[in-house]
Amino acid sequence: MGVLKMADVYRNRVRGSRYKGLSDAERDARLKALIQLVNRHAMHGVVSVVPYELYNCIIKGNFNLQSTNSLDRPYFLSFFGVMTRLFQITEKLNLGDKIEFIFDTQDNESKAILMSEYDRFISLAPDNIAALSGGYPSFKKDEESLPLQAADMLAWHIRKHYSDQDSGKDPTKEPSNIYLANLFKPEHDVFDLWDKDRLTQVRDALSKTTWQKSVGLGRGVTMTLPDPTSIFRP
Repeated sequence: MGVLKMADVYRNRVRGSRYKGLSDAERDARLKALIQLVNRHAMHGVVSVVPYELYNCIIKGNFNLQSTNSLDRPYFLSFFGVMTRLFQITEKLNLGDKIEFIFDTQDNESKAILMSEYDRFISLAPDNIAALSGGYPSFKKDEESLPLQAADMLAWHIRKHYSDQDSGKDPTKEPSNIYLANLFKPEHDVFDLWDKDRLTQVRDALSKTTWQKSVGLGRGVTMTLPDPTSIFRP
């Protein structure tokens, strides 16, 4: 079957789908087996949800950089939000491991901006947090890194949950919900929702700070990521 693509899994009756020919029962059996595998080997999951409508209303268009509009898309915020949560988990559990971050390839995002801000993020973090960094995040295709396929599966189910909810459906009664319920476990996984109040706080914090000189400003207010020392402070 090749690489797992959740966007294609439920198209097993559609011509051209890599899952064409699988019965619904066979498809569901494979999903259940994969979820069991993930649960046996993954210690924690981190989900970051940024509602588009809220983000576009509160953040989009307020921060503009030369040659990039990274802050006009929620990826930038979730990129650092997910890493922050993983640093917190590792530090809290006293694992002593360095974290190697691997993200799915994002052709629309500026790697230069992300890496520049990662430098600043680590330089401002407390020593015990900075020591957990295994180096710059890398970007790979999901066929190159199997855990990315598991991440894709979790992200797809979370996205569908909110899409169903927005369309007036009860997500918990959708057939796919059983997989989300077995994949995401609140007792050891982190659910990070960027609601209106939180996005407003981010906007206000960004509005009061200054973007790195190496990046330069376009039009709009000056900004940068919040000081990570405040994020990790008890």
